[in-house]
Amino acid sequence: MDNLLDEFKRTAKANNVEVKEFAGIEGELEGLGYGGEEYFKKGLVGVVKALCANAEEANAIVDVSSPEKLSCIIDVEKLIILIDKDKIFENMHKAYQEAYKSKSSDYMIFVSQESKTADIEKQLVSGVQAAKKLVFSVK
Repeated sequence: MDNLLDEFKRTAKANNVEVKEFAGIEGELEGLGYGGEEYFKKGLVGVVKALCANAEEANAIVDVSSPEKLSCIIDVEKLIILIDKDKIFENMHKAYQEAYKSKSSDYMIFVSQESKTADIEKQLVSGVQAAKKLVFSVK
C-alpha cells in the first residue's frame, strides 16, 4: 500500500500537483465550513471525495453524474480532492473497475492536474476550463 501511495505522490509532484496529508489541510477545510460532504463548494473552492485514484498516472476518479457535482469541479479556482489511501490502485484500468463497483454512475472523470491550455503563441494559461490549483489530500 505504501508503495502505491509513494508512487502516487511522486507522479503527482512530476505533474506539479501538491499532495498533502489530510491532517495538514483539515484546518483550511474547517475554515470553509466543510463538514464531510462528498461534494462541497464555497466561493471559488471546491472539495470532492474521490471514488478511487491510480498511482501510475496520479489521478483521481470522481463522479460527475449531476450538474451540482460537476460544478464543484469546474466552477472553482481551487479544487481539493480527498483520497482514501486504501482506494489508490496501481493503474487507471484497476481504479476504474473499483470505482464502477462502488458507484454505478455512468458519468465519472479522471482528474490529474490543474486546467491548462496554450495558444499558438505558446502562452500557457491556467484555469480556463476548470480549477487553477489542484490539491490531492490523502487520508
